[in-house]
Amino acid sequence: MLLWLGAFVPLWAENPQHKTRVRSADIPALLKAASEALDRNDLPAVIKALEAVVESQPDIPAAWFNLAYAYTGLHQDDEAVRAYQKSLELQPDLFEAHLNLGILLIQMKRSAESLPHLEKAVTLKPQHARARLYYGRALGLAGQPDAAEKQFEETLRLDSALGMAHFDLGQVRLGKKDYANALASFQKSSETDPKLAQPHLGIALALEGLNRAPESVTHFEQYLVATPGDLETRFHLARIYLQEGKNELALDNLKAVYQSNPQTPGVAAALGDVCALLKKFAESEKYYRQAVAASPNESDLRRALGQTLLDQEKLVEAENEFRTTLKLDPRNRDAAQGLATSIYLQKRYPEAIPLFEQLSQTPNAPAGVFFVLATCYDHLHDLPHAIQNYEHFLQLSHDQSPDQEWQARERLKPLRRELRK
Repeated sequence: MLLWLGAFVPLWAENPQHKTRVRSADIPALLKAASEALDRNDLPAVIKALEAVVESQPDIPAAWFNLAYAYTGLHQDDEAVRAYQKSLELQPDLFEAHLNLGILLIQMKRSAESLPHLEKAVTLKPQHARARLYYGRALGLAGQPDAAEKQFEETLRLDSALGMAHFDLGQVRLGKKDYANALASFQKSSETDPKLAQPHLGIALALEGLNRAPESVTHFEQYLVATPGDLETRFHLARIYLQEGKNELALDNLKAVYQSNPQTPGVAAALGDVCALLKKFAESEKYYRQAVAASPNESDLRRALGQTLLDQEKLVEAENEFRTTLKLDPRNRDAAQGLATSIYLQKRYPEAIPLFEQLSQTPNAPAGVFFVLATCYDHLHDLPHAIQNYEHFLQLSHDQSPDQEWQARERLKPLRRELRK
């Protein structure tokens, strides 16, 4: 959730009476200088003047408050917290201090500490929409989604034009998997404030939750136009492109993620996958090798690397990867088939036969296994087994592999004649 300096309020704008708490002859001039500096947003000058004020007269709540405000603007957050706390020691019911300190603590990822201050702010001014908005955010960050939802609903009752309040309400509902209502909130946020990018991300995620992933793509794209550095969302969109068969778009987005951060978990493996689908096997090998280097014991990565090596006819390297895969996962059927194929292509038929025989015994063994097994026996002049497997292949194939079926039929003719001799 984005916070900004504009969320904080300088006290003098709303509480000019605090200027009257002055005793030293020099302090009025310092307070005037600080006020003028604040008007022109010269925060270093504000700090210089107010530090002199509180050193001379430390019991002026407004001086501490506006000193904290200036510290916040210069990202001196720890000093700002201490100054806000000092203002509250002097004036415990100072609404602006509770609100600003609560907002600042949220920014500092100290949301649990922000809760009492924002709760107090809401108690002091129940009709203040922004106080309820930030109180709701603190509750959400503290793991209290139901209470947060109530605060966001109350915020919108007070000010329905707060686009970010609709967005925050959508976030809470999304977290509760209330996708339909989350979608409505995100859409309202986008309508209320069309300049906001975040609602498009919310709409996309809610649509996914409603099993309407194809509709989500446009909103992911719109969000990323405004927020190109969100690598997690870009990676997620690339996966959707892959699922939809938009492999070139997936590749473009994955490369953008990789170029920004090559160490992003899973990106090298995903690039290996999409390059393999696009038959860019040399690139696929490069990315798979990087993924394997990061996770050497992940069996499916080893199998994928073996397959892309096989596609490049790097048969010995492919064989080694498939063997490694099977050591890690002895039940990996694809690796077993890859190993058998790599050995077959090296024309080591006696070694390939037991591997293909084993594959032929698995449930729903593909027809192609029997064709390759037949050719192995054929090369070794084992006519009965060659004929048996060619025939079995033809029984299973049913016009699925026309070229291989033609080869099997043509090869069966001389084999049968020779067997009858």
